[in-house]
Amino acid sequence: MKKILLALCFTALLATSAQAHSIWVNVFESHAHGAHHAMVSLGWGHALPMDDILSSKDGHIALESFDLIDPAMGKTALRMPEAKPAETVHSTNSFDVTAADMALQKIALKKEAVQGVYQVSAVSTPSFFTQYIDKNGKERLQMKPRDAIKDIDKVLMSVKYQAFAKSYLTVGAWTNPAPLGHGLEIIPRTDLSNLHVGDLVEVDVLFYGQPLTVSAKSMEFVTAHSQSFGQSDGFTLFSYLMNGKAQFRVQSSGQWMINVNHKDDVTADGPMKDLAGKADQVYHGASLTFTVK
Repeated sequence: MKKILLALCFTALLATSAQAHSIWVNVFESHAHGAHHAMVSLGWGHALPMDDILSSKDGHIALESFDLIDPAMGKTALRMPEAKPAETVHSTNSFDVTAADMALQKIALKKEAVQGVYQVSAVSTPSFFTQYIDKNGKERLQMKPRDAIKDIDKVLMSVKYQAFAKSYLTVGAWTNPAPLGHGLEIIPRTDLSNLHVGDLVEVDVLFYGQPLTVSAKSMEFVTAHSQSFGQSDGFTLFSYLMNGKAQFRVQSSGQWMINVNHKDDVTADGPMKDLAGKADQVYHGASLTFTVK
């Protein structure tokens, strides 16, 4: 049973289709009563703004970091969600009620707040999956790097997975945010603080600091959808990545999310050479959320 659960978890995390689980950051701003604050939380699954709980039995994810980065790139750690397994607090013949912690918190801005763009960043804990034949001829699957397993006779699969999510909180005028150095990162080249239906959204996508681009090796692309466009019907907007750049026009108001997924091989002289011996492939996912007026 443990092996089956590991396989299901691996499949949910590494699928690169529109059906893959994503992690994202929710940032909802309010200017009620003359004050400026934002309600911040995490989303996990498929449907904005919240679809499933982070510790769901149908596929879970743990965080390495959850931070607020100010315009000067100063970092403040936000409250992390509880890492313990989800607890069912009520159960009947018709339904189960499960307690959830989506790291909901309020960021209340002060009058003297530094002007500019604040970035809210979530990074998942790296996950390793190694499938192999052990020295007794038995097929096994473990959530460990390959070099941490001592009884391998033949490696069938050895991968690492990590996800990155971002959103923004703007105080005053928008300025293009600096990269955060995520392994896979979506960086807007459009003012996301004042978007309207029909506006063009342009982004850069970096893989370990280098532009991710479509090639004969891999058809790289981003997708975009909203609560009010595509999500209910299960489709997304689609844009190929050319020299790290993609663009699309937002079709409706509400919360939008851009996603990108990428798989690459670990090589001795590549950007992930530190993983040599630990994994043969690396899968990354990244999301960016924003609101259209």
